Amino acid sequence: MKRIIQIMKGLPIWRRSLFILVAAGVSLLWLACNVALGSVTGRIAGTVKDPTGAVVPGVTVTVVNTETGLRQTTRTDSQGSYAFPALPVGHYDVEIRQPGFRAYKQTGVTLDVNTSLLVDVSLQLGVEMQQVTVSAVSAQVETTNTQIGELIGSTKMTTVPLNGRSYTDLLALQPGVVPVNSGQYSSPAVSGALNPGNLSVSGQRESANGFMVNGGNVEEAGSMGTAIVPNLDSIAEFRILTNNFDAEYGNYSGGQINAITKSGTNQFHGDAFEFLRNTNLDARNFFSPDRGKFIQNQFGGTIGGPIKHDRVFIFSDYQGTRQILGQSTGNIAVPSVEDRQGNLADIADQLTGVVNGGYWAQQLSQKLGYPVTPGEPYYFPASKSTPACTTTAQCVFPNAVIPQSAITTPSLNILKYIPLANSGPYFSTSADNGRLRDDKGSVRLDWNGRYGMIAGYYFMDD
Repeated sequence: MKRIIQIMKGLPIWRRSLFILVAAGVSLLWLACNVALGSVTGRIAGTVKDPTGAVVPGVTVTVVNTETGLRQTTRTDSQGSYAFPALPVGHYDVEIRQPGFRAYKQTGVTLDVNTSLLVDVSLQLGVEMQQVTVSAVSAQVETTNTQIGELIGSTKMTTVPLNGRSYTDLLALQPGVVPVNSGQYSSPAVSGALNPGNLSVSGQRESANGFMVNGGNVEEAGSMGTAIVPNLDSIAEFRILTNNFDAEYGNYSGGQINAITKSGTNQFHGDAFEFLRNTNLDARNFFSPDRGKFIQNQFGGTIGGPIKHDRVFIFSDYQGTRQILGQSTGNIAVPSVEDRQGNLADIADQLTGVVNGGYWAQQLSQKLGYPVTPGEPYYFPASKSTPACTTTAQCVFPNAVIPQSAITTPSLNILKYIPLANSGPYFSTSADNGRLRDDKGSVRLDWNGRYGMIAGYYFMDD
């Protein structure tokens, strides 16, 4: 440290400043990487004992990711405990070797995001060439993690029908999540029309949730919904944390949603898909005389595999959405031809009430050209005792007709923009089509280096 200070003192000011900036940048990048790593990994830990129940220190413990070949090794401490605090999600084998004991191997350990698994081992006496193999049970219970939340895997995501293929529509599968938005907090729709995830979790505001993809904060800054929704086929799993968050998830009082995308493995894998909705497959809106056009295509695929076996992997995906949606109006009541000319006989029963006050009576007299008195009815229809109003001495608008001279110029101009009825007394159309073109995709690179797995993720949505 003293040597570094001496070197810096001998540098020009501009070089010294540049050195400090670079050092600060590297430090921030290192901290950011550590935060992201802690958010997208899981933990395997346990204790190794001998047949008598005594702990065995100094035992070599190795975990191997069966899909990528990622291998990490540690040794048990003086208490016989071991831990792998930050492992990428996936399927693992746990291997233990110690002279004087049979080799131990536990297969099928599934590690999900934000999980902490306890794998305790009891070694058996024997030669190291002998091996005890145990298959992990399908239900693995976390005993060291107090976080409350639901894990949604890729199988559940792709088998449940989703209109729009957005993982945020599955948030309500978790108890305590209200499945509808009150409208008070609503982020812009993602990818054109997808759900941004503004839902109430555990009674909190719809803007109190946190959204992460591969450990990166992807919140939209307005109402705090998610700013990106990855292609559904590219998501390995996502977890909804609703309570008792770890310290790394500060700042959120609602839910913490953490989505993890798939990575490449030692085997090439992928898929292709096409989802179609078409006007000919749809029913008519009950309130519309015709069917509005609705053509939607969602297509794309994924592919992943090794660039260098056991070392470098790539996974890429693409999804395109093309939509033509007729904006059906339903049946809308519009003025009839007679109404436009001032003859309101078809709605005469709505001309109720009387002229209120002398000033309003004076204004009506000036506009209509005949006297109008306070308290005078606008119009009254025929009844059993009296005939309908037919003269200006009886009501303001005889025969329920407003004189042409009393219809203002702005009103006549506005009528030009109100269409004529085409479905009885109503107007209905679905001629105006809304169009959506959305393209999105991502690339993920994983490098199994000497310091563990390092991943990079790039997402694009046009």
